Amino acid sequence: MEMQMDWSYVGAVVISGLVIVFVALILLIAAVWIMGKLFTALKSGKSDKGGKTVETAPAPQLKKEPAPISQDAEDDSEIIAVIAAAVAAMSEEMGQPLRIRSIKRAGGVGTGNSWARAARSENTRAF
Repeated sequence: MEMQMDWSYVGAVVISGLVIVFVALILLIAAVWIMGKLFTALKSGKSDKGGKTVETAPAPQLKKEPAPISQDAEDDSEIIAVIAAAVAAMSEEMGQPLRIRSIKRAGGVGTGNSWARAARSENTRAF
């Protein structure tokens, strides 16, 4: 059994589908734009009552206490020796003297957000 489609019916379905999709997209764009304006107004400290701005007090500054010395501090001299040897080797290769100005410990393995850790492990993974 072969079914005949009426082309006017097909055209009406296609056009109504396109209209519904674009109307929904326009409504989504309007909703996002309104929320953006609302959050911008809330962030800048403006209130709708009386048109006055509300001033907020600055956040208190927390003093960082020095980190307690751990057992890893004993291994620092070995790490410094390895870094100095690597710099000396590079200095010989380049033919110009290089100097170590400071050595600072980088953040631990667990620092950063999950996306940064995933990117770091993806970029350092062996082939």
